[in-house]
Amino acid sequence: MTGGSKIGDRMTLDADPKPGLPARGRGRPPRLSRGTIIQAALVLLDEMSIDRFSMGLLAKGLNAGVMTLYNYFPSRDDLLIAVADEIYSRFDHPAKGSCWQEEVRQWLWATVDLFQRYPVAMKLSLWDGHASPGWLRTWIPVVELIRAQGLTGPDLAFAVRWFTTSALGFITSQPPPPEHNNKRTTAHLHALTAYEAALLQDLQHDLLQVDRKAALTYGFTHIIAGLERIIAEAASAQSDTPGEGL
Repeated sequence: MTGGSKIGDRMTLDADPKPGLPARGRGRPPRLSRGTIIQAALVLLDEMSIDRFSMGLLAKGLNAGVMTLYNYFPSRDDLLIAVADEIYSRFDHPAKGSCWQEEVRQWLWATVDLFQRYPVAMKLSLWDGHASPGWLRTWIPVVELIRAQGLTGPDLAFAVRWFTTSALGFITSQPPPPEHNNKRTTAHLHALTAYEAALLQDLQHDLLQVDRKAALTYGFTHIIAGLERIIAEAASAQSDTPGEGL
């Protein structure tokens, strides 16, 4: 019996392969398509960092020749962009809200939902110092929403940077706790003092009882309040500028 690849075992191959793909070694050649390669890349990226990800590893997992992949994607970056587009196309863009604050709140919850369904999405927002087009298309609507509150130039840049780093940093710091989280946190208590170890053990028990949704709701309320303050301060500074409104 011929064993399948690890990636092949974890995904459904596309039933409409590109004709003329060369066989690799003995046996039946792999069925490949852009969709198949993207899905296989998602499986691999779920297991490793983007820095480790390569076309060679992906080809090995698909039991295909690496040059075959380049028939579909000219470069590793082109493939990563396509993978990011696939994930971020599943972002549930919020409907028009009753006020901008509500739209921002819905955007934040939609981001939580995407990151929870596809943990790899965070990796695919930025690599090698470049933001992916898929992430930018997801992010730009909330930038436009902030700009619509009258912010321009440095004020807009400050608000957008503060909001993005605050929101993403907070969301990614509130993942659903895995069952082994407690063991990871307390694995090296022997390196601490008795007081520090006891404090951490007491705190860890209570941390595991924190309601994630309540924590996210609290955080989002304060992130939006921060935006309101930035907008109000910018408006106040503009009204105090000599010559404004003349």
